[in-house]
Amino acid sequence: MSYQAKHFSDKELACKHCGENLCTDELKEALDQYREIVGKPVIVHDAYRCYVHNAGVSLVNKSQHPMGTAADVEVPGLTLQEMYDAALKVDAFKYGGIGVYDKNFIHVDVRRGIARWSFVGTKEGSLDLLVKA
Repeated sequence: MSYQAKHFSDKELACKHCGENLCTDELKEALDQYREIVGKPVIVHDAYRCYVHNAGVSLVNKSQHPMGTAADVEVPGLTLQEMYDAALKVDAFKYGGIGVYDKNFIHVDVRRGIARWSFVGTKEGSLDLLVKA
């Protein structure tokens, strides 16, 4: 039996193109942990994306979204820094991927291996400018 997210519906996590939700149990559990840590509703802009949808919205060749292991999320009322700091408290994200975007959302994923990036302002940059040491 697969994991049923406590705080997110299948529709929230589903691809906006095909309607399928192929998010992994690990991602759903990590998103639930994130929601419990922030203590507020979390808006999921994108989670699972089929390859057709992903090709239309992402320039990243190795996007985690078609694998069902990533989500772009926003927590109204929190800064990028606060969203990032909260993501670091979820082991699956801490040891996976976290990206920060100046459109006031972060990308989180449960990949195997740490990845960090930021697109704040007009170019890709280091998280050193945004994230406390």
